[in-house]
Amino acid sequence: MTTGDLETLLVSARELNRKNGITGVLLCSGNQFLQCFEGPIDAVQETYDRICRSRQHKGVVTYMDFAVPVRTFEDWAMGCAMPTDSELLTLSTADWKASNSAKPFSPSAPPGLGMLKFFWAMRTRGRDVKGPSA
Repeated sequence: MTTGDLETLLVSARELNRKNGITGVLLCSGNQFLQCFEGPIDAVQETYDRICRSRQHKGVVTYMDFAVPVRTFEDWAMGCAMPTDSELLTLSTADWKASNSAKPFSPSAPPGLGMLKFFWAMRTRGRDVKGPSA
């Protein structure tokens, strides 16, 4: 995926996400992606189904799928960062299991979500986040 392809994808995703009340982040390293999105249950399911149906996506893996009472990325229609391969590997192999009542950063929240939130907090202070309040 070229930088232009990624920018086109982000413009489209942000427009759809704003329309549907979805927030989240997309991490891209080469042709590997890790995405976290949140919002109304129906809108989240529709977004996930659209991603799975897309011919551009192969090997979609779901790490976490449950309702949380508070959004983790509420300020981002679709933030984007470019982690190193090892950072993406660390996040993708983290423990993403939690109870259905988990809140971000509660003891029952998945460690993977905590790692992603920490990674994102560090990256929003860095150079490779795509777009202010994206």
